[in-house]
Amino acid sequence: MNIRDQRIVINATWILPKAVVDGTTATDLFLVAKILRLLQERSVERLGGRETISVDVRIIAATNRELEHLMSKGQFREDLYYRLKVITIWLPPLRERTGDISLLVDYYLTRFATDLGLENPGITREALSALVSSPWPGNIRELANTLQKALIFNRGAPLSLADITQAAGVNAKHPHLNEAACDDSIRAWIRNLLSKGRQENLFENCIDHFGSLLVGEALKLTGGNRSQAAKLLGMSRPTLHTKIDKYNLKIETSVR
Repeated sequence: MNIRDQRIVINATWILPKAVVDGTTATDLFLVAKILRLLQERSVERLGGRETISVDVRIIAATNRELEHLMSKGQFREDLYYRLKVITIWLPPLRERTGDISLLVDYYLTRFATDLGLENPGITREALSALVSSPWPGNIRELANTLQKALIFNRGAPLSLADITQAAGVNAKHPHLNEAACDDSIRAWIRNLLSKGRQENLFENCIDHFGSLLVGEALKLTGGNRSQAAKLLGMSRPTLHTKIDKYNLKIETSVR
């Protein structure tokens, strides 16, 4: 294997975990010594060989851990750290560079669609907005995995918010997707109302509809206790009474 003029990619805390974290066995120490020799003297020996070979390589070392902190605890070799760290490129987590998400979505949709032998279906504005607002604790790998799963179950139409929600799995990591799915349903309902043409007092009727739902749910949640419901809604008890009368709500009081 000719390794001259090549680039070597090293994950500093994955490919070399024992060598750089423990250094407790002869094999670990041997490996660290070989790596340090490569970095310092730019020479290697083939497996089973005795000839020292000079190499001209560029090494890219990547990690998602705080190596300075590991060094301070004696869990990462200081000499190896300073030989690896020549030029540092800090890549923020995906949640801090949301402007990249639309580009990544285009890239992965094209890539996965090609792999699956499909036409790239694209993605709806609502679905893309939900992806942009996600915290993505798993960074790009999690985003790519979500898009891949969404494509597998796609039927040819642009990926919708429902497709993304199903693929991501609505859980503690992605509660916003559940909210976004609700917003999408509300928007669809509103568009349906607006498509019917001009309607008298449409705005007020919509506001009253949601107000009725909100007050009704607050009363159900508190077992019909008006004082508690008023506190939940951030209004006074007299105002709540006015809303109940306006919306003609029937209250069921539960004994607690």
